[in-house]
Amino acid sequence: FAFAQTPYTLTKFKSLYPMVEIYTDKVKNSYKEEITEIIREYTDELKLDTRGYSQRPLVIMISRVAIGKKLVLKVALIIGEEVKRIDDDEEVFALTYQKVDIFEIDSLEEDLIDSVEYLLEEFKEQYIEDNL
Repeated sequence: FAFAQTPYTLTKFKSLYPMVEIYTDKVKNSYKEEITEIIREYTDELKLDTRGYSQRPLVIMISRVAIGKKLVLKVALIIGEEVKRIDDDEEVFALTYQKVDIFEIDSLEEDLIDSVEYLLEEFKEQYIEDNL
């Protein structure tokens, strides 16, 4: 049986605009730079242009999930872009890729970076498969 890693298709694009959004005070904004550099390492490996602005943002979105007093983070890798609807030919902004990791924190920096790398590795594998 053949199956895709996600229900999304990662074909026919050559550029992305990397972004990191942190929606919790439990993760310092100083992580944005480190995570952006990790994104660039993966996109460079895939030969995706991240210089300048692209209409297709690749966003790592970090937020906290409330589960008692435990520190649980939700890290999402999301790609969005303008697409045309088939029925009315209108251009709309749509999420065209999303993968999420939810985990309890033991060591903030290590767990956060591991999660980001996990999501980017999954993205990389599917991008390579979709573009063979």
